[in-house]
Amino acid sequence: MNFTAIDFETAHANFPCEIGLSRVENGLIVESKSWLIKPACYPYMNPWNQQVHGISAAQVSMAATFEELWSELKPWLEDCYLVAHNAAFDMRVLRASLACYDLAIPWAEYFCSVSLSRKAWKHLPSHSLGVVSQFHNIHFNHHRAGDDANACAQIALKAFETVEANDVQDGLKKLGVGLKKL
Repeated sequence: MNFTAIDFETAHANFPCEIGLSRVENGLIVESKSWLIKPACYPYMNPWNQQVHGISAAQVSMAATFEELWSELKPWLEDCYLVAHNAAFDMRVLRASLACYDLAIPWAEYFCSVSLSRKAWKHLPSHSLGVVSQFHNIHFNHHRAGDDANACAQIALKAFETVEANDVQDGLKKLGVGLKKL
């Protein structure tokens, strides 16, 4: 059971100001990390986004750009399965960030933990990260990328556990959730 959970917080539209990653190896979260990112739209920060995550232009003023971080991020994201809660959003931000700096898209396939949750726990009134985390007693600082990625990894592991999955592909098949190419 090997995959990487990913989460972005954005300054505006598809411009990330924080990325969080949690690596799962053999069914265990072995490492979690987050980085503030100086967004390509700096110094502009959408006030609504800033209200959600609390990251200000001042906090990212000295941060590395996505391009400067890429050599550190790439090993987490290539040749692997990625998972995100509402994966369409995070994959869109990842693709846009790569395109912004003319960086090649790494080979990866991804799946969505919202989809896993909808299949595994149909009775929940919502499948938002907060609701699913509360259901599983996962405590985290919501809307901070590192914490959100870690919660997403835990949710994916719990969903796979419900169907006694041997690996990611087995779990996705049993839950009826597909993989998509990055």
